[in-house]
Amino acid sequence: MKTSAVKTVLCTFVLVLMTLAGSSAYSLDSHNECRANPNDPHSPGIVMLRGKYQGRCMDTSFKRAVKVLSLERDLLTISNYRKGGKFYTAEIPLQDLEKVSYIVVDLNSKPINAGGLINISHTELRFKFKHKDSIRLLPQDPSDRTLTDGDLVISYNYMAPQGVEYSPVKGFDEDLYGAVLQFFSMEDEVKTRFVDQKVNAYEMALSVRPSQAIKILVHAAQDSQKMGYASAYDTWTNNCTTKLYDILDAALSLKTAPYRFSTKRIGDTGMAPGILALGKRGLLASDSRVTLVNSEFGYKRLSSWSGHYFDYWLGKTYQDVQNTFWVRK
Repeated sequence: MKTSAVKTVLCTFVLVLMTLAGSSAYSLDSHNECRANPNDPHSPGIVMLRGKYQGRCMDTSFKRAVKVLSLERDLLTISNYRKGGKFYTAEIPLQDLEKVSYIVVDLNSKPINAGGLINISHTELRFKFKHKDSIRLLPQDPSDRTLTDGDLVISYNYMAPQGVEYSPVKGFDEDLYGAVLQFFSMEDEVKTRFVDQKVNAYEMALSVRPSQAIKILVHAAQDSQKMGYASAYDTWTNNCTTKLYDILDAALSLKTAPYRFSTKRIGDTGMAPGILALGKRGLLASDSRVTLVNSEFGYKRLSSWSGHYFDYWLGKTYQDVQNTFWVRK
């Protein structure tokens, strides 16, 4: 397979941090008219800071930054964890964390160009716990009920006013969209990808120790709170993929160059470069294998305009990817 023939623009969701944090920070209480749920004390009231949508309410009905309410030795408690489209205060037992994996979502249910050569994808980190009820979810809206969970996703996504969809092309304008690092249930991800969007998702388990997994999760929560909603993003320079690598590098104190897109790989910025970057960081075993997430939840592989690009890597190991591409030893 000649992957160089496939031009892939990875990540529909991207971010460039504003340089003046003091002037760009949002106050959660300054715009009550923008609160998605007045009955939820953690529902933020945020307006777009600049650009075309400046002054309009940011839609936080489905995507929110988390806030670290407490961090004890074995327990992380955060607000604004989403499950079933609602937000909860999550009590996360860190010692129950069992698996961390890297997910790539093929978003090409429709072609974004006439030739179908440009593909878009989205990357996330998944954290699976020992028990399906390890995480306790306390309702933030009094009308909701207490739930449990054991499988969560962190995802770096765009933010905008209600009804404004993300455009990869318009996303090069760093004044247009905001961004957020969110935490939500894998159940929500399954519904979004396989039921609503009808797209495929691929996964590779990371080779990390339990202590490393905990550091990654805690750092992500702290990073989400630190960034809040005071961010803009750019399709090329800072995106869902680069953000995840920044989290991994910072959490594990990895001494490596930041993962960034390169014009040298414009013909293949999809699965392979990300896998190689994980391997370079020592986060994949040689036999770590690409699997189809759909299958785990009883869904078949869905049709995609990306052809067989993503499917080419299905079943391949990290060693296979090394053998396929040039790799600096």
